[in-house]
Amino acid sequence: MTGHCSKNITPDSITGMIFAMEGIKNTVVLLNGPMGCKFYHSTTSQFLALRPPLYLSAAEGGEKAPVDYNFLNDWFFRQSRVPSTYLDGYDYVYGTKEKAAEGLRYLKENVGFDLLVIVNSPGASLIGDHLLETAREIIGSRPVVMLESPGYSGSFCDGYQEAILALLRQVLLPEREQKESREAAGQEEKKREGQRQQENGRGGKENGSAKSVNLLGMSIWQRYWEGDLAELKRLFSLCGIQVNCCPGAGSSLAELRRLPEADLNVVLYPEMSRKTGELLREAWDMPCYVCPGPPVGFDGVIRMFEEIGRILETDISPLREACDRARALAWNKIDGIYQMCGLPDGCTFAIEGDSSVVYAYSRFFMEYLGMMPDCLSLTGGKDAEVSEMLRQLLDEYGAGSPEKKEILDTRAELVFGEANTIAALKTRNRAFCGIEISQPGMGYTDVLPKTQLGVTGSLFLIEQVLNGLMSKL
Repeated sequence: MTGHCSKNITPDSITGMIFAMEGIKNTVVLLNGPMGCKFYHSTTSQFLALRPPLYLSAAEGGEKAPVDYNFLNDWFFRQSRVPSTYLDGYDYVYGTKEKAAEGLRYLKENVGFDLLVIVNSPGASLIGDHLLETAREIIGSRPVVMLESPGYSGSFCDGYQEAILALLRQVLLPEREQKESREAAGQEEKKREGQRQQENGRGGKENGSAKSVNLLGMSIWQRYWEGDLAELKRLFSLCGIQVNCCPGAGSSLAELRRLPEADLNVVLYPEMSRKTGELLREAWDMPCYVCPGPPVGFDGVIRMFEEIGRILETDISPLREACDRARALAWNKIDGIYQMCGLPDGCTFAIEGDSSVVYAYSRFFMEYLGMMPDCLSLTGGKDAEVSEMLRQLLDEYGAGSPEKKEILDTRAELVFGEANTIAALKTRNRAFCGIEISQPGMGYTDVLPKTQLGVTGSLFLIEQVLNGLMSKL
C-alpha cells in the first residue's frame, strides 16, 4: 500500500504537457477540462518563473488593466495562469466545442500572447471534438497547438516530450517548410545577389561565427531550472559555445523558430527529449548528442563537454581550469570533515526520480564521495540505455539491487527527492537528512538562483551533503 500511494503522487503526463508549454515565453495554455484539473497547475505555474501578468479588460472604457490576482472570471478563476473551460456533465454529453470557442474568443480579445496551446484533459480527449481548426479560425494568424492527453497514467516525461513534439510538428516544421519553399523559389535571385544558399536545410552561418547548441529536456518544473540554465550557459561560454535555444525552459517562440540554426542538439534528459532530438535530426539533418544524464559532479561535467567539444571541434581547456579550481576548493572542505569524523566516505544515500537523474547523482556520489546507495527509486521516466548504464554502475561497485527497494522503506542517511517523500519519511522518526532535487518542494523561497548542475552545482551539492551529514551528528 505504501508503494502504491507513493507512485500515485508523482506528476502525470497532463502535468508534463502543461508545464512544457508554460515554459515558453508569452504562451497561454488553455486547459479544456473541469476546474479540478486546473487549480494545482495554475497555482504552481505562477510561481515557477518570473513572467509579466496576463492582462484583462478594465471594467469601463475598454482599456486593458493588469491582473491584481483578485479577479473573478469564467476562465481564470482568480488565478493568473492556465485558464480552463470548466467542463461539466452537460459538456461531456453534448460536446465541448461551444464552450471552448467562447473561451478562445475571450483570450483573443483580452490577453496578449504569441502562442496558444489547448490541452484536452483525459476526459475531454475521449469526447472527440476537433478543436484545432476551430481555434485557428478564432485566433487568426497566431500559431495554435492542440494536445490530447488520453493516457492519464503516463509519466511527466511522456507528457512533456509529446508536447514539445506536437509544437514541432504542428507549428515549427510547417513554418520551416513554407520558408524553405519561398527560399527555393528565389534561389536563382539570391545567387545573383551573391548570397550563400542554405546548408543542409538550415539557416547558414557566417564563417568564423561561434558554435551554438540547443539544450533539450529542461523544464520550469525542475527544482533549480533558472540556476541550472544560467550555469550551463556559463560553462558553454567558457568553451566558446553559445546556447541557442532551450525549449520548455524560458525560450520564446522566436527563439524556438531558430532551433535549426544550432550546430548541435544536446539531450540532457533522455526520457524527456530523446525523441525530440531524433525528430530534429530527421527533419533538418541536425547532429544530436545524448547525455546519459544531466552534468552532475565534476567528472560528469568534463565527460559531457569532452564529447561536445569533440563534436564541435572546440577547446574546453578554460572549462577544465574552472573545474580544477572548484575541485581544489571542494577537496579542502571534504578533507576537513573527513579528518573530523570520517564522513562522507561509506555513507548511504537514497534517490528518487527519472532514470537519468538517478544515474547522474548516483555516479557522482559513488565515484567522488565514496557513498553507497541504499535505495534508487525510479519513480518517473525511464530510458532503456540509461537504465542499463545504471545497472552496470551498480555491478561495478557491488551495490546489489537498491533499485528494487521502496523509497519509503529506506534507512539511508541522505535522501534526495521531492518534498512529499521527504515529509513522509520524517513521520517515521528516522534520523536522516532530506535534500530536495525535484518538485514539489517544501516551500523554501530561493531569492538567488541555485543549481546542482555543472561546476557551481557540484560545489553546492557537496555543501548540501556535508552539512546534511553533520546535522545528524
